[in-house]
Amino acid sequence: ILMRRGSFPTMLGYWGAVPFSNVGKVDSKGFELSAVWNTKLNKDLHLEMRGNLTYNQNKYVYIDDPDYPYVWQTWTGKPLSQTTGYIAEGLFNSDEEILLHADQTGLGSTPKIGDIKYRDINGDGKITSEDQVMISKYGNVPRLQYGLGLSVDWKNFDLGVFFNGSSKVTKCIQGMAPFHGNESGNRTVMQWVADNYWSEANPNPNATYPRLGLTDADDANNTPNSTFWMRDFSFLRWKSLEIGYTFKFCRVYFSGDNLAVWSPFKYWDPEIWWNTYPLQRTFNIGLQVKL
Repeated sequence: ILMRRGSFPTMLGYWGAVPFSNVGKVDSKGFELSAVWNTKLNKDLHLEMRGNLTYNQNKYVYIDDPDYPYVWQTWTGKPLSQTTGYIAEGLFNSDEEILLHADQTGLGSTPKIGDIKYRDINGDGKITSEDQVMISKYGNVPRLQYGLGLSVDWKNFDLGVFFNGSSKVTKCIQGMAPFHGNESGNRTVMQWVADNYWSEANPNPNATYPRLGLTDADDANNTPNSTFWMRDFSFLRWKSLEIGYTFKFCRVYFSGDNLAVWSPFKYWDPEIWWNTYPLQRTFNIGLQVKL
């Protein structure tokens, strides 16, 4: 794979013009399955089941890593979809705890009570990029996707249902930044934030959301990728349902789309991002006429 050389030292004088070379290697493996089964149990009852499954995983076999001081900073041998960030250890409870903890001012702001506390991985007393590790081997693209459908015909009745889902997918949900301006303009507070954010009235070190910042700069300590923000976006969706009855010259039916979704992620629809127009649940009643 063509990639910019990472191991070239700046003393060679390249600076921003480090050359590219065909040195990268990636291993990608997976499989895809699709199956249909149908049978006629008797003259009045017919069944059909269909399913599909797609799975993929990959890793960097070789990437031109710089001479990092710590092994956890390298990318060779890790998935392409990995998420790197800090390991969160709850929220600060007091000024004394902040003073005794590793210095986090390098993240862009002086931490305050209610801000996220990060683990000092290398033990140098400062929280820097050298303390970032792989916090999830799954990324925004699901490693596993699947679907399952069922059709039943019994005399003049017919029924069809379809489910789809994905798993092995995680995302960082930081960047909500309620109340103050940023690149996307002012943002209002979401319900899950309002229900359980850190405040003097709710000094919970395990609150769902840290202290509400006043500006982007005031929030800088809480915005990096970290385990505090990692969420499992796996889901199973009841995608469609259709029920019909056939008369001599017509068929009447009822159908619905996006009927339900089950997921460990509860803040918004796990198949989309928070600022995307939501998937709509629709219901239809129809008539098909045969001439």
